[in-house]
Amino acid sequence: MRRFLVASFLLFGASAMAQPLGEGPLPTAVDCPGYVPGCDQDFFQTEIAFARFVRDQADAAVYVLVVRESTGGGGDRYTLFFEGRRGRLAGRRDTLVTSSPPGASDDDQRRALLGRLRIGLVGFAAETALGDRLTIGYTAPAAAAGEPAEEPEADPWNSWVFNINGNGYFSGQSQSNSLSLYGSVSARRVTEALKVSISPRASYNRSAFDLTDGETFVSDNASMGLNTAIVKSISAHWSAGGRVDLSRATYSNYDARLRAAPGVEYNVFPYAESTRRQIRVSYEAGVVASAYQDTTIFLKTEEVLPFHELGVATEFAQPWGSLDVYTEASQYLSQPDKYNLSIGGGVEVRVLRGLSLRLNGRYGYVQDQLNLRAARADDGQILTNQQELATSFQYFGSVGLSYSFGSIFNQVVNARFGG
Repeated sequence: MRRFLVASFLLFGASAMAQPLGEGPLPTAVDCPGYVPGCDQDFFQTEIAFARFVRDQADAAVYVLVVRESTGGGGDRYTLFFEGRRGRLAGRRDTLVTSSPPGASDDDQRRALLGRLRIGLVGFAAETALGDRLTIGYTAPAAAAGEPAEEPEADPWNSWVFNINGNGYFSGQSQSNSLSLYGSVSARRVTEALKVSISPRASYNRSAFDLTDGETFVSDNASMGLNTAIVKSISAHWSAGGRVDLSRATYSNYDARLRAAPGVEYNVFPYAESTRRQIRVSYEAGVVASAYQDTTIFLKTEEVLPFHELGVATEFAQPWGSLDVYTEASQYLSQPDKYNLSIGGGVEVRVLRGLSLRLNGRYGYVQDQLNLRAARADDGQILTNQQELATSFQYFGSVGLSYSFGSIFNQVVNARFGG
């Protein structure tokens, strides 16, 4: 019986993949790795009648990879990579780009994607028997024919985009309560030649617990900071710039901390290909000036130290899955034995038909905690994670598997009862 089920499953998969391209809807697989706002495949199915959206790219005649990037104006840019997989479509490729403005609604985002997806698929469908059933529509501009084109509207903000964000959370019960506040402001100017960002922020967290002896234990910490960066495009592969970060954090014993460093970055691939692949190598060298709230374990209340940092980041979005891996190494130049090494990232790989593996994690080897308080933390501070503690390593990780099987054709949309 088991052999019969396995054989039936394999035969079904083979027959689905071998179906010729006829006058029926074009089998299409849309892949949106990570979080891509607007990637609503139920919506695509209801709006594009000449395509049949399948779950697995192995069943598709056309495979579409959608990659999202944030724009300098605060919106999103979508790059759609089309690839023919079967019959006369095999080997055909195309790339289309669209964008949505900052503050765009969910419907605006999905319609921006829908428009480019429909246009891209028409080119593939035209090479099949579906071509005889396609019609082309065009919406003329409002200006009358023969009138000169309008000049681009002047930008009174000169490409600057500002964002204000504030959040407050609170919860409680009879014996405990908690409060969290966070606020930030950002100013960004992004052009092809120059990228500038200024981002102040502040946060406050407080938790209170009524203990059995009648006492109340309170845990609170606050932080604030100002991050600034400027990056100059030098060539298709090289960039140069610098960062200045000013912060204050009770958790990490910083009354004030200034980190300033110029740096350079080299991308193995041209930055124009960043939507699909990147291998970036960066190097920074500068100073860290710290004023501590409490005396440190090294009996310091303030210090200025030179440092340098090397980083390598890899990002790929391909039909086989996606990869995002980075490694960083930093060291104090005047104290070579004080350093930090870390590696992390995530990968999603399509192992076989319908089966995907997801891995995420980070590991850090810590040897640079110069900021630790000399006074030992009590049990309450340890349990509520109120201050930074000594450690030689840090890590987190997650593993996930997903497997789907069954009909590759049933793409009916039925939203009744929330489904």
